[in-house]
Amino acid sequence: MLQPCQMASLDIGIIGHQLQPSISNGGPAPGAWSTAFRTTGRPGRPGRPGRKQEVSKEVSKEVSKVQAKQVRSMKQMNQARQRVFGPASLSGLLAFGCVCKARCQRINSTARAAVAKDKESINQGQWRLWMACVAALPGSFQYGFGLSAINVPQMSICNSLHLAPTSLTWSALVAILSPAGLVGAWLAPLAVSRFGLLTSLRSTWIFFVISGVLFPMARFAASKASLCGLLLFAAGRVVGGFGAGAATVLVPLYLGRIAPLKLRGAIGNLHQVAIVLGLLVAQFAGALLSWPRALQMAAAFGILQLLMSPLLREVPQIQEETAGGGFRVLLTDPQVRRPLSMAIILMALQQYCGINGVWYYSTEFFTQAGLPNPLAGSLLSSVIFMFATLASVPLIEKAGRRRLLLRGQIGAATSLALLTASLLANVAGFGAWTVQITLAAVIGFVVSFAISLGPIPWQIANEIFPLRCRAEAQCLIASLCEIFSASVALGFPVLQQSLGAPLAFTPSIAVLAAGFAYVSRKLPETKNREVEDILADFNQR
Repeated sequence: MLQPCQMASLDIGIIGHQLQPSISNGGPAPGAWSTAFRTTGRPGRPGRPGRKQEVSKEVSKEVSKVQAKQVRSMKQMNQARQRVFGPASLSGLLAFGCVCKARCQRINSTARAAVAKDKESINQGQWRLWMACVAALPGSFQYGFGLSAINVPQMSICNSLHLAPTSLTWSALVAILSPAGLVGAWLAPLAVSRFGLLTSLRSTWIFFVISGVLFPMARFAASKASLCGLLLFAAGRVVGGFGAGAATVLVPLYLGRIAPLKLRGAIGNLHQVAIVLGLLVAQFAGALLSWPRALQMAAAFGILQLLMSPLLREVPQIQEETAGGGFRVLLTDPQVRRPLSMAIILMALQQYCGINGVWYYSTEFFTQAGLPNPLAGSLLSSVIFMFATLASVPLIEKAGRRRLLLRGQIGAATSLALLTASLLANVAGFGAWTVQITLAAVIGFVVSFAISLGPIPWQIANEIFPLRCRAEAQCLIASLCEIFSASVALGFPVLQQSLGAPLAFTPSIAVLAAGFAYVSRKLPETKNREVEDILADFNQR
């Protein structure tokens, strides 16, 4: 039988055991202490009520202190809960939540409006950029139009001016466009230094309008006095060539100034697209209209250029462009010596690759091959040339300048070799299948030229020179282009007579092979690169 002291110890242990969950949970449940004392009985008969336990006074005092402390803790917790979750505080929390939600909604709507405004401004900026590019292209279009405007209606013009198609006078009227363009190209940098790039570009429409008005006057004057008609026709060619030559410098320079870095290749390629479009429009105009009306279209496009001039974006005048001495820097600065050599070689490669011979004598090739309608073959080649040039606009940014140029040279050399084999087979008497081969070779060469050798030399020339001599570099390259083109026009008939028509393109194949070897070694990639990086890469090669 247990002694009283042992029973007290056991009762305190049981009480602590029963209170432990309540204390660990943050406080006793109501009536926990009384229940503990009430339900504690003798050993062997637990839970039997009605008998008080004999507990010492010290234990009772300690238990009372713990009980009072737990009660105070419960009161404090209840008061805290009422302060937080009471009716007044709950309404305040709800109001605060509504205010926060409204503020978040306003912030989100403001952010969405700002993003939409930014997108709209970006779209408007891109739209204005492309419209400015289109507004700058009529000068390039006039250059291509002037090159091809008198080719198709040649016989009608000669009859109206009382000239023979093989006369020296007619050859002079055809060739006078190149020296006039040369003068315009040389004066363009001076105009930029004195009047600014935008003003110089806008003023070129005057020359095209005057040129388009002089041609109908030449026909009317030729019916009265042939000499007067010849002089007016020559004046129209000179004035138009002057404006076109200036445009070959101003348009690429302007496109390079407004183009962002990631779109520099695509926007710069629009210059070549406009030239090819002018060639195509001139051929169709000469085939469908009388020659005065066809040549008068130059005035119409000049007026269109004037109407589109407000769309041109303002470009800040840079001190390096107005400082002068650009030609001296171009010829004496060792940093731009290698880029200048590369630009000249690329322009020579463009003109000596055989494109002029194909354009001038494609009708003759198709005739020798037995094509039923040689003129239709030439027009088909022109249309394909136009679409290939349009395809080169995104392609030049995706593939890169250097890679596209090298692949275009391979395609052009292969097409010329196929054309030479086809012409030799036709001479040997294998004429049954040479028509398809000749047509495929000409189209393949035209496509290869349109995506590489046509636009890329102009584009690279606008990317590898610093601003202090960029306009002068464009001037020099445009001038050399005119000289190279004139030498091809004079030298290709000599090659035909000396080598024979089937072998006339063998020098062009050799030029393409040598150009491929030089470009693959010396030309760095210029896509998405600053001028300083390109110049440093040039000097390391």
